Amino acid sequence: MINIVAIKERFATLAPYLDERARRLFAATEARAAGRGGGGVVSEAAGVARTTIGRGLAERECPADTPRSL
Repeated sequence: MINIVAIKERFATLAPYLDERARRLFAATEARAAGRGGGGVVSEAAGVARTTIGRGLAERECPADTPRSL
């Protein structure tokens, strides 16, 4: 069972510090960790579109395609 309250709490804690890319990656990571149906639950919990989560998942698969300076 996916704990939507825990996802909401984690997102609320980190959201002020996340830029758009980090928000996508966070949502994608939460969705992947949640397993089947995770994308919809994370979308609802974090208020992030499912297409945004999909882009985050794609970025996780090919991090070299999305360079970012530290």
